[in-house]
Amino acid sequence: MGAKPKIKSWEIDINSLSPLQALILLLLDANEGEPVKGKTWLQKEMFLLVHNTGRDEIIQGAQFEPHHYGPYSEPIDVELDILRVMGLVEINGLISLKPKGRRLASKLRKIVSDEFLELAEEIKENLNDLSEDELLAYIYFTFPNMTTESRVLERIKRKRERLAVSLYRKGKVSLSKAAQIAGMSVGDFIELLKKRKIPVELGR
Repeated sequence: MGAKPKIKSWEIDINSLSPLQALILLLLDANEGEPVKGKTWLQKEMFLLVHNTGRDEIIQGAQFEPHHYGPYSEPIDVELDILRVMGLVEINGLISLKPKGRRLASKLRKIVSDEFLELAEEIKENLNDLSEDELLAYIYFTFPNMTTESRVLERIKRKRERLAVSLYRKGKVSLSKAAQIAGMSVGDFIELLKKRKIPVELGR
């Protein structure tokens, strides 16, 4: 029986990663490794990613709860810091993969479905370039059960119409979704867009 191949000291076996660590690496690797804008964005992007895995053990393991800025997972914060200590992730305002992390993410991509990779790309593309207020408006009015502990909910509510218009103009949300975020009927939101001379795409 031949000897098992040795793992070099700088390599990390993907089987040693926790599910949340693997998801963080895949999210950071999405969109050609574009850095995530900060921990608020990472938490919200991971919130959507985790809840779209369809796996109860991952959803329960993340333990997302209402917090000062909406859904927050302490386990994800802990796992992110572990990845930093492991030399896989760099946190400097922006959150990005280090070379060792990119190599590991490349291995992970080979064992997950194309559908999941597309989901990670879509979530990151939609949320990563939003302002903080746009991000919170999108999350708050999609998941109102996650706003009970928010310190900024009233501020976001005061700006919700403007933020909904901004999200719609950027193509981040559909007309009906924008109306939901604005707290208006679709008809009233269309009138708002017309007043602001913003083109209305009824099929979007």
